[in-house]
Amino acid sequence: MRYYPIFVDLQGKPAVVVGGGHIAERKVRTLLECGACVTLIAPEGTPGIADLADRGTICWRRRAYQDGDLDGAFCTYAATNDNPVNVAVYNEAERRRQLCNVVDVPPLCNFIVPSIVNRGDLLVAVSTAGNSPALAKRLRADLETEIGPEYQALNDLLGRLRPEVKRRYPEEAPRNDVLDRMLSAGVLDLLREGRAGEAEELAWKCL
Repeated sequence: MRYYPIFVDLQGKPAVVVGGGHIAERKVRTLLECGACVTLIAPEGTPGIADLADRGTICWRRRAYQDGDLDGAFCTYAATNDNPVNVAVYNEAERRRQLCNVVDVPPLCNFIVPSIVNRGDLLVAVSTAGNSPALAKRLRADLETEIGPEYQALNDLLGRLRPEVKRRYPEEAPRNDVLDRMLSAGVLDLLREGRAGEAEELAWKCL
């Protein structure tokens, strides 16, 4: 299996999580961070899940999964220790042609979740196609030491400059040259030192 890497817009889209343990809670929180509208299905849940439900942040159906629960879902996670339930969730998702991930069971997934280095809008994803989650986590840890918060600041700065860069340089190659000039001039170094104002001034000069 070779997976196609993709970043999905979940803002306002319905997502279903089946299971009430700590892994399910982690999936719920990640979905919420991406703006999804989350429904959780489980007879019991962690205190964190209960708190999210009490605050109205998620919809919690306090019962076992039933066929039909995925109606209208954009994506689904199954995070239970009950294999027949996991299989049933996957089969329903496949029947409805929906995205489905059964945690730690690659044969019951039509998408998998990479290890993520999160620097604001800058995301670096690492995947081993399910062969070794431990290796993916190790690589993520290595990248986290290399890609510090200064890269988040650089990404934000480049986002602010992008309209002007596109206006001045319609072709892609010259745009890449602009970034090379910024890095060579020390913009990233200034951001690493917390000198954001000087970094932006230098970036404009490079532009």
